Amino acid sequence: MSIPNFTKEHADQILAHVNVKMIRDRKFRVAVDMINASACVMDPYLFEQLGVKLIPLNNIPNGKFTHKPEPLKENLTDISNLVKESKADLGFAHDPDADRLLVINEKGEVILEEYSLALAIENVLSKNQGRTIVINLSTSQMDADIAKKYGSECFRTKVGEGNVVNGILSHNAIIGGEGNGGIIYPTINTVRDSFTGLSLILELLAERNQTVSECVATLPKYFMKKDKWSVVGKNLNDIYLKLKSNFKDAETDEQDGLRLQFSDGSWLHLRPSNTEPIIRLFGEAKDEKSIETLFNEAKLTLGIK
Repeated sequence: MSIPNFTKEHADQILAHVNVKMIRDRKFRVAVDMINASACVMDPYLFEQLGVKLIPLNNIPNGKFTHKPEPLKENLTDISNLVKESKADLGFAHDPDADRLLVINEKGEVILEEYSLALAIENVLSKNQGRTIVINLSTSQMDADIAKKYGSECFRTKVGEGNVVNGILSHNAIIGGEGNGGIIYPTINTVRDSFTGLSLILELLAERNQTVSECVATLPKYFMKKDKWSVVGKNLNDIYLKLKSNFKDAETDEQDGLRLQFSDGSWLHLRPSNTEPIIRLFGEAKDEKSIETLFNEAKLTLGIK
């Protein structure tokens, strides 16, 4: 009885659904931070099959993290430096279980994690116009705008991978995910998968013959802001009522806290944490001044200094 090679099986499934020849012809040089975890097992084979020169960082699968494991800009100094020093075309950073992906551009700059999903959606919808996408309530408006451009509908779910997956299945969506770098492409599997995500991004860059910066410049532009406050002694229903009363013109969604969508594409999403006695506020607008104004108005409405 043969022992299954799940790494090869998964990589081969991805390879069967991207334009391998186009990626190989581009001859990418890509630096990757594997954080000494799951990605170490998959990336070498996948990159070899894609014809990509892999410039590895933290590629010993011993589980000893060399930096804080969450793939955020402040934790990714080493991979940023490696992209610049090696003159790589771009870089990627995985989280330990390889379900979240961040992109580093050709200048060595870590781009906002929201762009990982947006780039993947741009790729998939450009080939599947009119197909539905599903994202969570706190994920960037970029994705909804991309969907609109391709005549597709965007549905939003509660925050959480399981909620997004359920939404993808119930709406027969072609792609979806969360703005923390979690890309879900059900053609391959119904989980957040950084290997599928990076393959879709490489395919997009290869087919359009663009750098990361050039490709990002073609996407809708938003400025995101996040904050959190203690909710000890506060009534959440009262908080939601005050915001709805103040922002009467906003479209509301109350499936997970309160989300306010404004006609210009800006939005606010206030939801309680499941693990701490805090409430989180996420929001976006098309310029920094506008999102600051929205946050300040929300805080003023709630009496928060």
